Amino acid sequence: MLDQKSNDDVAVIGIGSAGTRIVSLLSRKPLLVDRYAYVSCDAEDFSPVDSKDAIHIQSPIDQKLTPSLVRGLALSYHGRIRDAIGGSKVVFVVAGLGGATGSGLAPVVASIAQDCGATTVGVAVMPFEFEKKMKFYAGVSLRRLRTASRGVVVVDNDTLMHSSPDESTLADLYDSANKAAVKALGSLLASSTEGSKSVGLNKFLGAVLRDGYSILGVSSNGGGEKAEDALAGAVVSLGRIANAKEASRAVVSLNGDSSLSAQEVGLAVGRFGSLIDNQAVDVEYGVDCSGSSQLQVSVLASGFGATKYDDYDPLSKILGGRVLDDDMDTSLLGGLEGLPSCG
Repeated sequence: MLDQKSNDDVAVIGIGSAGTRIVSLLSRKPLLVDRYAYVSCDAEDFSPVDSKDAIHIQSPIDQKLTPSLVRGLALSYHGRIRDAIGGSKVVFVVAGLGGATGSGLAPVVASIAQDCGATTVGVAVMPFEFEKKMKFYAGVSLRRLRTASRGVVVVDNDTLMHSSPDESTLADLYDSANKAAVKALGSLLASSTEGSKSVGLNKFLGAVLRDGYSILGVSSNGGGEKAEDALAGAVVSLGRIANAKEASRAVVSLNGDSSLSAQEVGLAVGRFGSLIDNQAVDVEYGVDCSGSSQLQVSVLASGFGATKYDDYDPLSKILGGRVLDDDMDTSLLGGLEGLPSCG
């Protein structure tokens, strides 16, 4: 496991529009991360980031992108991706799955990071329930990302949506979901500050680097019993994705203001096992009292062998894991000239 003080060995790379937005927001927080990088086919995604950290994959404007086409377009950029993450001991690959770029490149970048010797963690933001057309790409990519990484953290957009008002526009919905994801991930990767007890990189990795999937459950509450109610909401969000009682390990992170008492923290941490009906679960925790009166509880639970996303990839279910050739398909524009030069 990585020593917590060796934060110069940690890199986070955002893939596609959602990944780039989330990672650019994370980069503004005091985290246990040394460097950030971004990969996308859309130049507009890089407007909030330093150009030196951006890898823009040139794509045709007259052709609809698919995951296989994006992988083909990215072949000549593998060297730049290696340079962006090379030397890192831990690499987090953050991507929204369902779209062409995130679905196409997240497993590829994770494989490159693994080949570079890094402990690789995929962070997969799954599409909203109403985004039916994205589900197949997302399901296939999630399975491949799990194979290419040491661990995968699944973030459900529908869970994050509950923090948005009912009258939100679609743009507001995406923005709210991204910010909720940033707040949750930031609380788990935060460096220690006055008034906080950080989770720490070792605890985070200890939860994630296990068999199966890790799921990020999130809930907020500003009422009188806010810690208990927010924890219950986070557990409910886990139950929407998998059987919560299967969790073998969890990290509970509480982000609020100075009114958050030690008693509330102890209650939230102590009650997690009973709420999921599994007292054997190993629970760690972190606290940040520099936030708002609206307490957010983030629960990173791990050890899930199955999730609702298994239904997103029906072919895998039909084959029952028997796959003749599971290499990722790659499309080239115009034939072999799309291949990187060997000269």
